[in-house]
Amino acid sequence: MSSYDLVYIVKPDLDSEAIDAVVGRATQRLLDQGASIEHTESWGKRRMAYPIQRYREGHYVFLRFSVPGDRIPEIKRGLKIVEGLLRTSITVAIGPIAPPKPQAQPTPPTEAQDAQQPEPQTAESEPAAEQPAGAPEADPAGDVPQ
Repeated sequence: MSSYDLVYIVKPDLDSEAIDAVVGRATQRLLDQGASIEHTESWGKRRMAYPIQRYREGHYVFLRFSVPGDRIPEIKRGLKIVEGLLRTSITVAIGPIAPPKPQAQPTPPTEAQDAQQPEPQTAESEPAAEQPAGAPEADPAGDVPQ
């Protein structure tokens, strides 16, 4: 059995209970075809690149499942009749699912981190290099004395 990724968009004007019902119906269509659900993730409401059925936003859901490849056309057909779905996309899964990124908590710098920071450079002028005795002085205009 091959693994597939399914991303679908639910109408944004539905309340959370109706969204859960649509997700449940879509999942049931997969289970009816013998699919095993490996991972489900709700991405929340996002703005779409272009309107679909006059909607500019949609509630995105990601799902990874395993099923024999000959069942994919029937799954697509079954998802088209689920009321509340705007768009579906099924692709062959590649690689493992990335673990969720932990939310980074801002931490105050410690003394060890402060020691690693380079000291800021000051704009002090360096002392002018002395010219050797007997060398002609350079003209500010860049002319060389003769």
